[in-house]
Amino acid sequence: MNKEKAERIQRIFNWVRFIILVLFLAFVFIGLSKAQNTNDIGMWISAGTEKNLNNRWNLGVSTELRTKGNAGIIDRWQLGVSGTYKISKVLKLGGGYEFHLKNRTVDDVTEVVPRHRLIFDITPGGKMFDWLKLSLRERYQYTHMIQKGNVDASHEHHLRNRLKAEITNSNMNGWSTFASVEMFNNLNKQMQIDEMRMTIGTAYSINAHHGINFGYLLDLKRSAGGLDKALHVLTMGYMYHI
Repeated sequence: MNKEKAERIQRIFNWVRFIILVLFLAFVFIGLSKAQNTNDIGMWISAGTEKNLNNRWNLGVSTELRTKGNAGIIDRWQLGVSGTYKISKVLKLGGGYEFHLKNRTVDDVTEVVPRHRLIFDITPGGKMFDWLKLSLRERYQYTHMIQKGNVDASHEHHLRNRLKAEITNSNMNGWSTFASVEMFNNLNKQMQIDEMRMTIGTAYSINAHHGINFGYLLDLKRSAGGLDKALHVLTMGYMYHI
């Protein structure tokens, strides 16, 4: 690669990093401005393992703990299994099952309620410039909450659209940076958008088997006034590749 081309690529790389920083600051501003008095802070901590069965099939198991109430209240715990099938270099299918223990409060009474969730994905995406990866994940999600105490049984159907950008190359020594925007369309309510998530973070591959990631997530949920309930989340994750 000649010097001029390398410098041009580096300038583009720096501009993209600058844009991601601007998006991060915009996420925080949006959350603070829209949420008013409904801001909250939480942590999402996850761990999992995955294995590539061959060059097309991948299987994984994961668990996650989520908190809210300024990170002092457990919101939910989940255990999930998932799999993906790569149709081509630019298209893959996925599916999974999750079991949740969700804290729900009705009439000032908090119940730990089991939930079952099924997920089906289709994800087109690919690399640009050998360092920028773009993907658009379309996910159908069905959630069944079991009746318990004051909490009624429910069936929810959502279509989730997520656009994700990831920056990585050989000069970053195992590090990568990512940002995403995700919309939750409620199929029970004529595709009403009842949640939006904006995420920015970084991941690090320690070696061929171990990887970690950290990030900030702004979760906006709908109330009577619109998408004005904000949860500011610190995310941390660990993945073991078999």
